[in-house]
Amino acid sequence: MTRGVLLFAFNSTEYNYVKMAEFTTRKAKHLLNLPCTLVTDKSSVIDASTELFDQILIIDSDSDNQIDGRTWLNKGRYRAYELSPYDETLLLDVDYVINSDKLNLLFDIMDDFMCHETISYLIHGHNRHEYLSEKLSLPTLWATVIVFKKTNRVKQIFECLKMVQENYEHYANIHKFSTDSYRNDYALTIACRIVNGHTYIKSDIIPWNLLHIHPKTKIYNSNTEYIVLNDNWQRGKIKKEYVTIKDIDFHVIDKTNFMELIK
Repeated sequence: MTRGVLLFAFNSTEYNYVKMAEFTTRKAKHLLNLPCTLVTDKSSVIDASTELFDQILIIDSDSDNQIDGRTWLNKGRYRAYELSPYDETLLLDVDYVINSDKLNLLFDIMDDFMCHETISYLIHGHNRHEYLSEKLSLPTLWATVIVFKKTNRVKQIFECLKMVQENYEHYANIHKFSTDSYRNDYALTIACRIVNGHTYIKSDIIPWNLLHIHPKTKIYNSNTEYIVLNDNWQRGKIKKEYVTIKDIDFHVIDKTNFMELIK
């Protein structure tokens, strides 16, 4: 039984996602003791450290997506099932910081598939859901961290993910969400609902929150630990708050901050 990490990374004009993947790979090997496979394209692979990754798979990236007026190369995640060389795969966004060995628990507790549903923020970190829209209130599943085995049901989830990507506008019309940007999270939510017969399967949900670092919250790497600076407004004045992150994994939403973090 083989286990490993799968990372998709396609560079854009603004961000070097391959360098993010290298950072994540070093953390995965150190803290999880897992091999790592990079999925990238021909133009991005020139930045990759070939000795760092156990395998590098080159595919064509899909540039038909934008966020805030910039190209966002996040399509094609449905190919994770097909491309993964592992029996059990940990599929991660490259801006997810592995800061503990907790992700290894997922291999032992999953049936054949798990992802996050509830989220929290480091500052003011109450549990909450995001919804596809205000009207239908379908809670979003997050594609940031996915763990899966190669079973028939999981194969159907990824095949359905492809179908949703190819018909994204149709599903956006049904669920009343914006088509300004393609989101893997929304596509995953819909694919899982379809494959699971529109029922809620509790065992598919990772039993702890996906921890976000808010874009307005600054995080620093002090080599031995991570430090977060938060501007807390009190009585019209900013009170600087410093929080140390230790033994907790987290997702950095601000890509510029993440690039600064890994220098």
